[in-house]
Amino acid sequence: MDADRFEAAYQRIWRVLHRPAEPGPGGHAIQVLRQVPADGAISLTGLAERLGLPKSTTSVLVKALAAKGLLSRARDSADERRLRIVLTDKGQDALAADTMLAPDRLTHALAALPEATKGRLLAGLEELATVSERLPKLPGGPGARAS
Repeated sequence: MDADRFEAAYQRIWRVLHRPAEPGPGGHAIQVLRQVPADGAISLTGLAERLGLPKSTTSVLVKALAAKGLLSRARDSADERRLRIVLTDKGQDALAADTMLAPDRLTHALAALPEATKGRLLAGLEELATVSERLPKLPGGPGARAS
Protein backbone atom coordinates (compact mmCIF):
# COMPACT_ATOMS: atom_id res chain seq x y z
CA MET A 1 0.00 0.00 0.00
CA ASP A 2 1.33 3.48 -0.91
CA ALA A 3 0.59 4.99 2.51
CA ASP A 4 2.54 2.22 4.27
CA ARG A 5 5.48 2.64 1.89
CA PHE A 6 5.47 6.41 2.42
CA GLU A 7 5.27 6.00 6.21
CA ALA A 8 8.18 3.55 6.24
CA ALA A 9 10.36 5.85 4.12
CA TYR A 10 9.39 8.87 6.23
CA GLN A 11 10.35 7.07 9.44
CA ARG A 12 13.73 6.06 7.98
CA ILE A 13 14.44 9.66 6.93
CA TRP A 14 13.29 11.02 10.30
CA ARG A 15 15.53 8.65 12.26
CA VAL A 16 18.60 9.76 10.33
CA LEU A 17 17.93 13.44 9.67
CA HIS A 18 15.86 14.74 12.59
CA ARG A 19 17.36 17.55 14.59
CA PRO A 20 17.52 17.04 18.34
CA ALA A 21 15.55 19.49 20.43
CA GLU A 22 17.41 22.64 21.35
CA PRO A 23 16.67 25.31 23.92
CA GLY A 24 13.94 27.68 22.81
CA PRO A 25 10.21 27.55 22.33
CA GLY A 26 8.87 24.02 22.63
CA GLY A 27 6.82 22.16 20.07
CA HIS A 28 3.47 23.41 21.34
CA ALA A 29 4.68 27.00 21.29
CA ILE A 30 5.95 26.62 17.73
CA GLN A 31 2.59 25.15 16.68
CA VAL A 32 0.83 28.23 18.04
CA LEU A 33 3.32 30.62 16.43
CA ARG A 34 2.95 28.89 13.05
CA GLN A 35 -0.78 29.67 13.03
CA VAL A 36 -0.26 33.42 13.41
CA PRO A 37 0.13 35.13 10.02
CA ALA A 38 3.66 36.46 9.55
CA ASP A 39 2.34 39.59 7.84
CA GLY A 40 -0.73 40.38 9.92
CA ALA A 41 -2.83 39.56 12.93
CA ILE A 42 -5.30 36.90 13.96
CA SER A 43 -8.12 36.98 16.48
CA LEU A 44 -8.11 34.75 19.53
CA THR A 45 -11.18 32.96 18.16
CA GLY A 46 -9.50 32.43 14.78
CA LEU A 47 -6.36 31.09 16.43
CA ALA A 48 -8.37 28.72 18.63
CA GLU A 49 -10.18 27.40 15.54
CA ARG A 50 -6.91 26.84 13.67
CA LEU A 51 -5.44 24.99 16.63
CA GLY A 52 -8.60 23.00 17.31
CA LEU A 53 -8.48 24.11 20.95
CA PRO A 54 -10.96 25.79 23.27
CA LYS A 55 -10.69 29.57 23.35
CA SER A 56 -9.78 29.46 27.07
CA THR A 57 -6.83 27.12 26.45
CA THR A 58 -5.67 29.22 23.51
CA SER A 59 -5.85 32.34 25.67
CA VAL A 60 -3.55 30.76 28.27
CA LEU A 61 -1.05 29.76 25.55
CA VAL A 62 -1.13 33.23 23.99
CA LYS A 63 -0.55 34.91 27.37
CA ALA A 64 2.45 32.66 28.03
CA LEU A 65 3.95 33.36 24.60
CA ALA A 66 3.33 37.08 25.00
CA ALA A 67 5.13 36.97 28.36
CA LYS A 68 8.13 35.46 26.55
CA GLY A 69 8.01 38.22 23.94
CA LEU A 70 7.05 35.89 21.06
CA LEU A 71 3.56 37.36 20.49
CA SER A 72 1.91 40.67 21.16
CA ARG A 73 -1.72 41.01 22.18
CA ALA A 74 -3.79 44.14 21.79
CA ARG A 75 -7.43 45.08 21.50
CA ASP A 76 -8.58 45.54 17.90
CA SER A 77 -9.13 49.26 17.32
CA ALA A 78 -12.04 48.46 14.97
CA ASP A 79 -13.73 46.20 17.54
CA GLU A 80 -12.66 46.50 21.17
CA ARG A 81 -14.18 43.08 21.93
CA ARG A 82 -11.62 41.37 19.71
CA LEU A 83 -8.04 40.61 20.62
CA ARG A 84 -5.43 41.03 17.86
CA ILE A 85 -2.55 38.58 18.13
CA VAL A 86 0.62 39.40 16.21
CA LEU A 87 4.03 37.75 15.91
CA THR A 88 6.80 39.88 17.37
CA ASP A 89 10.25 40.07 15.78
CA LYS A 90 11.40 37.57 18.42
CA GLY A 91 8.52 35.25 17.46
CA GLN A 92 9.41 35.49 13.77
CA ASP A 93 13.05 34.73 14.60
CA ALA A 94 11.98 31.68 16.64
CA LEU A 95 9.98 30.37 13.67
CA ALA A 96 12.83 30.99 11.24
CA ALA A 97 15.24 29.10 13.49
CA ASP A 98 12.88 26.16 13.96
CA THR A 99 13.65 23.27 11.65
CA MET A 100 12.58 19.68 12.09
CA LEU A 101 15.51 18.22 10.18
CA ALA A 102 19.22 18.84 10.57
CA PRO A 103 19.92 21.28 7.70
CA ASP A 104 23.51 20.16 7.06
CA ARG A 105 22.61 16.46 6.97
CA LEU A 106 19.61 17.12 4.73
CA THR A 107 21.74 19.21 2.36
CA HIS A 108 24.29 16.37 2.12
CA ALA A 109 21.60 13.75 1.53
CA LEU A 110 19.96 15.83 -1.22
CA ALA A 111 23.34 16.56 -2.82
CA ALA A 112 23.97 12.82 -3.12
CA LEU A 113 20.91 12.40 -5.35
CA PRO A 114 21.09 12.78 -9.13
CA GLU A 115 19.62 16.16 -10.18
CA ALA A 116 16.69 14.56 -12.02
CA THR A 117 15.80 12.40 -9.00
CA LYS A 118 16.10 15.37 -6.65
CA GLY A 119 13.88 17.49 -8.90
CA ARG A 120 11.18 14.80 -9.08
CA LEU A 121 11.37 14.19 -5.33
CA LEU A 122 10.99 17.86 -4.41
CA ALA A 123 8.23 18.44 -6.98
CA GLY A 124 6.37 15.38 -5.69
CA LEU A 125 6.70 16.46 -2.06
CA GLU A 126 5.49 19.97 -2.91
CA GLU A 127 2.50 18.50 -4.75
CA LEU A 128 1.73 16.16 -1.83
CA ALA A 129 1.89 19.14 0.55
CA THR A 130 -0.52 21.13 -1.63
CA VAL A 131 -3.01 18.25 -1.91
CA SER A 132 -2.73 17.55 1.84
CA GLU A 133 -3.49 21.18 2.69
CA ARG A 134 -6.75 20.89 0.74
CA LEU A 135 -8.02 17.93 2.77
CA PRO A 136 -11.03 18.59 5.00
CA LYS A 137 -10.12 19.84 8.43
CA LEU A 138 -10.16 17.29 11.25
CA PRO A 139 -11.92 18.77 14.31
CA GLY A 140 -9.31 19.15 17.04
CA GLY A 141 -6.98 16.65 15.42
CA PRO A 142 -3.88 16.65 13.24
CA GLY A 143 -4.24 19.01 10.35
CA ALA A 144 -6.89 21.11 12.08
CA ARG A 145 -6.80 24.49 10.45
CA ALA A 146 -9.08 27.25 9.35
CA SER A 147 -10.24 27.13 5.75
